[in-house]
Amino acid sequence: MRQQSGPGGDQGGFAAVDALVAVTILASSLALSLMAAQVGARASRAAGQTRDAEMLLRERLEGTAGQAGVWSGRERGLDWRVEARASGAAPARLAAPCTRVASAKAGGRTYRIATADICAPEAAG
Repeated sequence: MRQQSGPGGDQGGFAAVDALVAVTILASSLALSLMAAQVGARASRAAGQTRDAEMLLRERLEGTAGQAGVWSGRERGLDWRVEARASGAAPARLAAPCTRVASAKAGGRTYRIATADICAPEAAG
């Protein structure tokens, strides 16, 4: 007598292998999805911190516009500093071109914005 293969034949071994392959693919897909979500969340936090740093530095630059000097502080979880120094050899009592640099540090990252301005001389104190 011959055995017939087909839907009613003996395929128990193949079903177990198929199930094992399916579970492995499912587990791998789930692990990769979770890693992608974690990387996305980390990138989102970094982007938010970059946005906050840029907004803070622009506010500090606007708040000290036209003045020479050094300012610093801590706000929104960022340590910030603005330096405005006259460039060139203009007389100390006249307004002169100056370079303004604002920087902030947080979480091992440093953010920096630089611009040019016309600054009044520093007040003698």
